[in-house]
Amino acid sequence: MGSTNFTKEEAKQERQWAEDKKYHAARSVWIKQRHMTPKRRITWARWFERMFGEPLEQYAQRMADKKRK
Repeated sequence: MGSTNFTKEEAKQERQWAEDKKYHAARSVWIKQRHMTPKRRITWARWFERMFGEPLEQYAQRMADKKRK
């Protein structure tokens, strides 16, 4: 496998898609954050943290603060 080289515009688009994915995942799991995932191994909040490297509550607070500015 070769390395992927993005133009500046492509890299910007990739970052935006990653941010959008995280935002929509957070919205999707917010109400069910304390429920278990279908495999019953972890809560949805823990799933979010594992997937995105940031606790759901912390992300939500950061986004709320950003929206207020």
